[in-house]
Amino acid sequence: MQNKIFEPAEIDHKIIPRFQLQSKFLSKKNNPIEIMCYQNLLFKKSQKSFKMTKLNSTLRYQIKHESTSIILRLEKDDCQFKEYLFLDKSEPWELKLKSQIPQLDYQTYYELEKLIGSGSFASVYITKRKTDGIKLAIKAFLKKMLIQKDPEKWRESIDNEIKVMKSLDHTSILKCYDHFENRAQCYIVMDLARGGTLEQGLKKLEEPLPFLTVKVIFRQIVEAIKHMHERGYMHRDLKPSNILLKRPMALKQFSLIAQTDPNIVVSDFGVSSEIKKDMDVGKYCGSPGFMAPEVILCENNKTLTYDEKCDIFSLGCILYRLITNKPLFNGQNSQAMKQQNKECNLDWNKIQEEFYQNKALVNLLSKMLSIDPRQRPSCEDILNSKILQVQLDNEGCPLFINYKKPKSSSIQQIKTARPSIKSVSNCKLPQLSPNHFTFNNHNNNHINKRSGNLLLPPINSRLQTEQSQY
Repeated sequence: MQNKIFEPAEIDHKIIPRFQLQSKFLSKKNNPIEIMCYQNLLFKKSQKSFKMTKLNSTLRYQIKHESTSIILRLEKDDCQFKEYLFLDKSEPWELKLKSQIPQLDYQTYYELEKLIGSGSFASVYITKRKTDGIKLAIKAFLKKMLIQKDPEKWRESIDNEIKVMKSLDHTSILKCYDHFENRAQCYIVMDLARGGTLEQGLKKLEEPLPFLTVKVIFRQIVEAIKHMHERGYMHRDLKPSNILLKRPMALKQFSLIAQTDPNIVVSDFGVSSEIKKDMDVGKYCGSPGFMAPEVILCENNKTLTYDEKCDIFSLGCILYRLITNKPLFNGQNSQAMKQQNKECNLDWNKIQEEFYQNKALVNLLSKMLSIDPRQRPSCEDILNSKILQVQLDNEGCPLFINYKKPKSSSIQQIKTARPSIKSVSNCKLPQLSPNHFTFNNHNNNHINKRSGNLLLPPINSRLQTEQSQY
C-alpha cells in the first residue's frame, strides 16, 4: 500500500473562495489541518502542504461518533486509511459525502436478517433499517469475482447502476437508498421486492393472461420507462427477468386489486445510459430476444449510435410476451435469436391471429417494432393509445368496459362461441373474467363491473415462497 489518499497539488486561488465546505480537523499526530470541498474534489491543507483527492467511488468514508469525539475516516483499496478529528460540526460533511462517495460500515445503519438470493457475483439479503425498522434489500457484490470477470470495467457497471437509480424517483422503479463499500465487497441498499421476477410469473402460467391484466402490467412498465426517458436515461436491457414484483402475487390477480400502489418495479440499470444528442453511444448491450436492431448493429460497427427508442423496441417484445406468453424471437440459441432480432422478419398474419384480429393492437405493436427507430412511438404515445386505456372505479380497481355479453349464461355455449369473439379483452371469457357472467344466478346485486370480488380467494402472501431477483 504505497499510494496515498491525498496527493500534492498546486493551490488554485480561483477556487479557494468558492469552497462548498471548509472545516478544521486534527490529524492523528494532533496537527491542525483544514479539509475543504469543491465540487468533486477534496483538499487537505496543513502548515506544510496542500494536497488533493477526487470524490469518486474509489474513495469511501465513515463518520464515527465516539463518546467524546467525532472522527472522519477515509479509505481506498490501495492505501492505508486516514482518520481526522472534527473540530467543527460534522453534519454538513455527512450530507455532502453521502451524496458522492460510498460509506464504509453498513452495519451502523442496517441489520441483516435473511439471505434471499445468491449468485456468482452477488448475494441479496433482507435487511432492517435501524432508524425506523423498515425492511429493505441489500445487494452485496464480491469485488474479487467482479475484478476477475472484467478487471478494467467492473466498477463502471456498479457506479452506473447507483448513479441512475439515485437520479430516478418513481413508484415503479427500484430505488437506491444507500451504498457502501469496504475492501472485500460493494453494497447497494434498495427496495425489497418479494414477488420474484415477471419472467418467473409468466413461466407459471398455463394459458395467456386476460387482456385487462396485460394492460395493467404493461402500463406500469411503460410509466417507469417514460420517467427514465424524461430524466434523460435509457435502460438498454429491458426484459421480463429485469422487471420485479414488489409483493408475491399471481399475475392474473393484477387486474383485481386497486392500483394505488403499483406492484411492478423495473430494475437492473448496470448498462443504462444518459440520452444526449449526437452522443456516440455505440455500445452493444442488452439481451438477445429483446434487443433493438440498431443496438445489434453496433456490435460490429462502433461508429453507429442510437437513442432511447431502443427501449420502445424492447417494450414491444415484452408486450407480445405478455399477450401470448411466448417469446417474439425464439431461436435455438442466443446467436440465432440475435440474428432474428437484427432482421426482425415477423409473420404479421400469425401475430394478427394471436391478437384475435385486433387491428389497433397489431398496429401499435408494429410501430413499436419498426426497424426505423424514428417510426417508433414514444412512451407517452403508447400510454395514450386507445387500445391500452384502463378505467378505474372509485376504489382504484380496473373495470371491464369492453366486452360482449353472451346470449346465454351456459358455460358450454360460451365455450362454443369463443372463436367468434373479436375483443382481445374477452378472449378467455368464462375463465378469466367470470364476474361478467351470472351462470344462472339471478341474484346479481353483489356483482359489479369491478374486476374482483368473485370466485377468487384472497391474496395470502404467507402461502407463497419469498422470492427476490435483482
